[in-house]
Amino acid sequence: MKSNRPSRLSPLLFALTLLAGPAGAQMGMIDLVCTGTARQAWDPGLRLSNRDVSYSNESSYGECLSREPLVNAGQLTAQSELTTSCVSNLGPTRASVTWNDGSSSTFSVQGAGIHVVEGTRAFVSIGMVTEGRFQGDAVVMTYALSPMDLAPCLYSGLNALSGPTTLRLTRLF
Repeated sequence: MKSNRPSRLSPLLFALTLLAGPAGAQMGMIDLVCTGTARQAWDPGLRLSNRDVSYSNESSYGECLSREPLVNAGQLTAQSELTTSCVSNLGPTRASVTWNDGSSSTFSVQGAGIHVVEGTRAFVSIGMVTEGRFQGDAVVMTYALSPMDLAPCLYSGLNALSGPTTLRLTRLF
């Protein structure tokens, strides 16, 4: 029997469909698509109201399809100081990826949306590659992070989430 409940990944798939549909394909050429796992952390933990936090993201992309055959994996790190909360968490961030061939890329991204479905937090960051390999490409990073139990947001603060992530780089010119 088929359930009428939305899938945990529905918001993530919806965001990818919007960004990768026919209009997106006409905007540029895809240089790279990677999948992997991410761990995001906040210190102090996120609360329901905005507060100043230190943010970190460590993402490991174990599988990449690239127009550049030497790039097939990467490791992303990001750190920033934000004023944010459990319900917004949309601050700007700079991230760096070290590719398996030793090259690197630096991104400047902004969170574009959060949606919680059945305990999973779907999040999209968009921006540009500002330095290094793929410079000038548009960046879309999607995350499906869990658990999204709101109880820590009310009391001690939400300190970390982890889950699958996708990175997409698109050449705009």
